[in-house]
Amino acid sequence: MITQYIQLGDRDWGVLVYYNVGEEDMASVINSLESLDCTDEDIHAATVTLRKENTGFTYTNTDYKMTFVCIGHSSNIG
Repeated sequence: MITQYIQLGDRDWGVLVYYNVGEEDMASVINSLESLDCTDEDIHAATVTLRKENTGFTYTNTDYKMTFVCIGHSSNIG
């Protein structure tokens, strides 16, 4: 998994991006979502989504001015 943090504007908004997320990275995904006060229902939906190839999701908490982008494993072309 590769992580990236992006600050938008004059440090008003943050974006945390996880690339190529696999099963072994689920604990990090769950911890990040919990830190953004994501509901248990949404955390469950995110982990179910990430267990499929070619998927991803975003979660935003406007109070924290933070967006979490998660991109799962992709299948090979060819």
